Amino acid sequence: MAVGRHIRFLKEYVSEPNVVGAVAPSSQFLAAALCVPFQNHQGGCRVLEVGAGTGAVTRYLGTIIGQEDELDICEIQPEFIKVLKQDILTHPNFADAVATKRVKLLPHPVQDIEGEDKYDFVISGLPLTAFALRDVHDVFKVIRRCLKPSGVLSYFEYVGFRAMSSTFAVGSRRKRVRHVSAYLDRKIRNFQINSKTVLRNVMPARTRYFKFNGT
Repeated sequence: MAVGRHIRFLKEYVSEPNVVGAVAPSSQFLAAALCVPFQNHQGGCRVLEVGAGTGAVTRYLGTIIGQEDELDICEIQPEFIKVLKQDILTHPNFADAVATKRVKLLPHPVQDIEGEDKYDFVISGLPLTAFALRDVHDVFKVIRRCLKPSGVLSYFEYVGFRAMSSTFAVGSRRKRVRHVSAYLDRKIRNFQINSKTVLRNVMPARTRYFKFNGT
């Protein structure tokens, strides 16, 4: 099954590189790092996962979700939605949450997520460096709107990827990457509360944890 997930992921990357943004799913070690704030939380809470892909993080969430927790999963790619429905949410770890409708699949863009101050945690697998600056801005705007004032955003980026892209990209792509990188650097300075480097991944990654504090 793991080989099949990697093949599906690569297929989607080839067809939609600006949407998928990676050539392989996240490792279990990266998934665990992204879920640290949620895993350390006491009591029931509401979690939003965006950019779920083939479900590497979703699968890990299934091992730690509690009986009082709720999980919304946002994914736009049809092939990945199919994987989530057939391979991930049918796992016994999700049986109770699915039966009690505490897990919902949101098959639409992040920008279409509704509501305010509704999630305790947002866990993102979105390839921000593959997006246009206006889309990155819109994603952060939605996440801040949806997070509770004390909520935490977890996301990751590949170590050195932004610097490498800014150096070797050409033309309009270089301009886009540099603008997105500068935007992310400002967010990191203003809102990052912690970070963790994960070496045991197809590409080493750094998880970042943000708290916006309602500001």
